[in-house]
Amino acid sequence: MKHMIRIIRYDGRFEVRTASSGYDAGVLTQEFRPDLMILDYMLPDVNGNVVCKTIRQNDAFSHMKIIIVSGVINQEEIDQLLKMGADAFMKKPFSIDALVNRISELLVL
Repeated sequence: MKHMIRIIRYDGRFEVRTASSGYDAGVLTQEFRPDLMILDYMLPDVNGNVVCKTIRQNDAFSHMKIIIVSGVINQEEIDQLLKMGADAFMKKPFSIDALVNRISELLVL
């Protein structure tokens, strides 16, 4: 992911912030108010579904798009994440082109 983050920053179309835990993601979301969040399902302190649900319960973030990424998740969990408000799911590994395309689709760039 670090390599992808560098490439996306270099692209110049996106302002990127990173968090290493669900708690940090929540704090950054409050401060930064992003248009889109790429959220790993397996965080060290909480599953991504908890972060997704928490974000969707806050009307201030209703505009924000959420892409969940994971390499170890089953279809039932993916379906549940989408029901909880995730806008997209991407299975790791994926290419930087696929990620940028998905971001562009969700943000209508």
